[in-house]
Amino acid sequence: MKNEIAQAFLFSVMQNSPPEVVDESRKYFQTMARYKYDDYQQFSPGMRFIERLALWLNQFTDADKPQALKFIREKLVFVSQAEMNLLISSVFPDLLREFLIEDISMALNKPAYAVTAITGSNEYRMLVRQSLFCGMSDGAKMEVFRRANAGVITHEQIYQTYELSDVRAGKMQEELLKDLKKLTGKEAFPEQDQKFKRIFLLDDFSASGTSYLKFSEEEKTLKGKIAALYKSIFKGENFQKVFDIANLKVYVVIYLCTEQAKNQIESQFNELQKEYQNKPELICMHIIPNTDKLNGVNDSAVIDLCNNDQYYDAAEIEDEHIKKGGKDVKLGFGQCALPLVLAHNTPNNAVPLLWSYDTSRKFKGLFPRIPRHKEI
Repeated sequence: MKNEIAQAFLFSVMQNSPPEVVDESRKYFQTMARYKYDDYQQFSPGMRFIERLALWLNQFTDADKPQALKFIREKLVFVSQAEMNLLISSVFPDLLREFLIEDISMALNKPAYAVTAITGSNEYRMLVRQSLFCGMSDGAKMEVFRRANAGVITHEQIYQTYELSDVRAGKMQEELLKDLKKLTGKEAFPEQDQKFKRIFLLDDFSASGTSYLKFSEEEKTLKGKIAALYKSIFKGENFQKVFDIANLKVYVVIYLCTEQAKNQIESQFNELQKEYQNKPELICMHIIPNTDKLNGVNDSAVIDLCNNDQYYDAAEIEDEHIKKGGKDVKLGFGQCALPLVLAHNTPNNAVPLLWSYDTSRKFKGLFPRIPRHKEI
């Protein structure tokens, strides 16, 4: 749709609004469309933000349109791909590197501010090589991480998934030993130095944290990605040949994390400590505070829109997967109530007012979501 036609359509949708509101909205949304919103990757071919906004607004009653527009104008948090790539590219030099420097500073009895001396040592170079970087989902964008750290971290240290086969683990260890010989010029190493001493688990976003680590009351055990990894490392005989269990440090690295998810994940770390005598550390590049969530005090009008069955297609949205987040998800999975959109897809923890599927005959979201799991 041509931009001029899209704008005309938007004006017709907002015809009952004051002229100054229409003009100000046009300027604002045109700017934001060019800056960010047009880059949303789940728009259909040929569709851009302005026409999508007009179609979305047209679904509301005249009485609700001003509040819907105000919601997008004042509360929407849109994370562009460029912003996410910046977080991914910065995570090692700005955060993870500091943990390795601190460890080596203590080992060499040097002050942590002696960065040049520490990073120039064989001990530091070895520890970097003895670190493994694994993605926890497609969103981890390990290819971006790899390119950003070329020359510092090798290809053999970076993996798309944390689910590693025994064969793959064995090859990883062979490559590790080869590189240690090249780095130090030595031919022999103590057994523990031939193993990985650090593992960094990377992911792009967490809103509720339950998929990473959660205690199952039914099974009386920890569930989730982190629990599965711990079980394979600490109870899997073959993996104990690859990891230096006695000195292993595990870091969970999330580029963008809500305060709710951070608290949920860390609340279960003591259980891991009890079971495996190893406690991971959570590292968040950027935290979305609870104050960004919709709440009944400041956002009651928006929450009313979310709870309005006219704008919520339960039959289309609610399936066995998403019902794990509560009796309904009018405020998003886990009742997270997020006004959040990520450039590649909108998380289901955001309010469905934003992401309702395009397959819905009742209400379609402004930034339609492509689900990972969907009943057919």
